[in-house]
Amino acid sequence: MNYLAKIEIDYELAYKQGILNSYAWHQKAWKAFPGRDGEARNFLTRVDEIDGGFRLLLLAPVQPTRPSWCPENGWACKEVPNAFFQRSSYRFSLVANPTVKKRARANGEPLKNSRRAPITSRKELLAWLERKGSQHGFEVDCRTLQTLPRPRQIFLKKGTAGLHAAVEFRGTLQVRQPEAFLQAARQGIGPAKAFGFGMLCLVPTA
Repeated sequence: MNYLAKIEIDYELAYKQGILNSYAWHQKAWKAFPGRDGEARNFLTRVDEIDGGFRLLLLAPVQPTRPSWCPENGWACKEVPNAFFQRSSYRFSLVANPTVKKRARANGEPLKNSRRAPITSRKELLAWLERKGSQHGFEVDCRTLQTLPRPRQIFLKKGTAGLHAAVEFRGTLQVRQPEAFLQAARQGIGPAKAFGFGMLCLVPTA
């Protein structure tokens, strides 16, 4: 069993709560799981801008509770049965942080330490998603696939600035390996999952 929670707040409340970047959302999301200081994160999040504010989605194997910073009328939570993830095809939306590991500079000079660079071209984005699909038991229908750029996310963590590139994939997918797909749906896809990336938002197709 999994649980899907939804938090909706307006811009004014987000500002008052100091929710100004992806790391702040990361910190606020933890408030829905009290008493877990020091434990490993086992939930996924996604933040979208909606009319007049923000929507935070939380997918977790344990039931979250409404955090004190969330108004009562902005909270909803429901159970997601395992059978939901056992369909053969879905429409999906995935906000991801596609990256590639760089081992050399543009001039060919090797880097002392490899680093990750954002993927930006549609061809490389499609290849990235195809690789992830192979790893996680699904195949995307490229005829339906949209790649929608999102603003880069700048954040501060312990006084250090960071940057995540973001893209939203939308389309349909076919499940090829149910167990691998279930794991991906529960654990997310790609890097930066703690910062709101990697959650598969799914709608079963008829």
